[in-house]
Amino acid sequence: MGAPPVGGFPVDAGFLDHLDTGIAIFDPAGRLRAANAAAHRFARLQGVDLHDADLARSLREGPHGYDIDDAPLRVEQSVILAAAQGREAQRTVWAGPVDRRRALRKSSHRIVSATDGLEGTALLTRDVSRRAHHDRLPHDLLASTSHELRNPLTPIVGHLELLSDDLGDGDETASARLAILRRNVDRVVRRLDELLLLEHLAPRLVMAECDAASVVAAAVAARAEDARAREVRILLDVAPTTIVADAERLQMAVDALVGNAVRFSPRGGTVTVALTSGAADRVEIVVIDEGPGFRPTELAHVFEPFHRGRDARASAVPGLGLGLAVSRAIAHTHGGAIDIVSEPGAGAVVMLTVPVSAR
Repeated sequence: MGAPPVGGFPVDAGFLDHLDTGIAIFDPAGRLRAANAAAHRFARLQGVDLHDADLARSLREGPHGYDIDDAPLRVEQSVILAAAQGREAQRTVWAGPVDRRRALRKSSHRIVSATDGLEGTALLTRDVSRRAHHDRLPHDLLASTSHELRNPLTPIVGHLELLSDDLGDGDETASARLAILRRNVDRVVRRLDELLLLEHLAPRLVMAECDAASVVAAAVAARAEDARAREVRILLDVAPTTIVADAERLQMAVDALVGNAVRFSPRGGTVTVALTSGAADRVEIVVIDEGPGFRPTELAHVFEPFHRGRDARASAVPGLGLGLAVSRAIAHTHGGAIDIVSEPGAGAVVMLTVPVSAR
């Protein structure tokens, strides 16, 4: 490693080369001053040469890899670039060939002195593959189980549609029973689609121009029967708004929010669903319910997959606790956000925001 120290930061080449943790030191101008063997090894797995004289440019132009959730990384998410630019950041990423990839926990830390200010940045890299693969096991089991359950449902849905066409309007009793079958099969299909989406917590999107109002209205229509069963009124306030989005995924996100609102609303209550253009480049979908609301301690966990609040468990409200996690994953992958404002006993206001144009 044998490079001069950064300011007063001493570097012992022989000692650091025996460490499993990668350590690289950049000066304030972004030049590599020192790096141990592990730092170079980990960087090569990402296709990066730490000795590159124009490292920042190469990082901007080169492949950016994938984060631990298999979502493609953007250039501004590169921790190596952050270190070269004197910024602090941390992220776990996949690196290396697909069949031998490693999970790397990377972090950059500014080295600051009281007298001279920024003296450099330390880039630390640890191999956390064992833990990452262990953490993936539940997701892989969930994914394989969901696929196995989803596949036989496809022909069932198709045959239900054929039966409905064959019956026509001739037998009202049979048609009503068939509608109940179809509604419940659709409910199972939705749950499995949510499970499959959460397999990647960063769903792949098919972006195209669509009318956000139609997307929201379709999600509300899909929950109309549930609302009638609970005697809940849904107020819809939308106007035609063209955006670039994955309409199917966005409808899934809104469907989950409306479903939660209906499920937790008191019998005879009202759910309001509105579409607004808050900022010039974004649209906001707002879902308001009159349910029990969230305690402050619950708000920190509501977006976790399979999280069910105390009121849901105490009231035996059906559900897997996936809706908000699914909605957040879809919003974030669109480059948007989701937020909740709620107090115990005062219902909840959920705001899902997405860009008007693709990122």
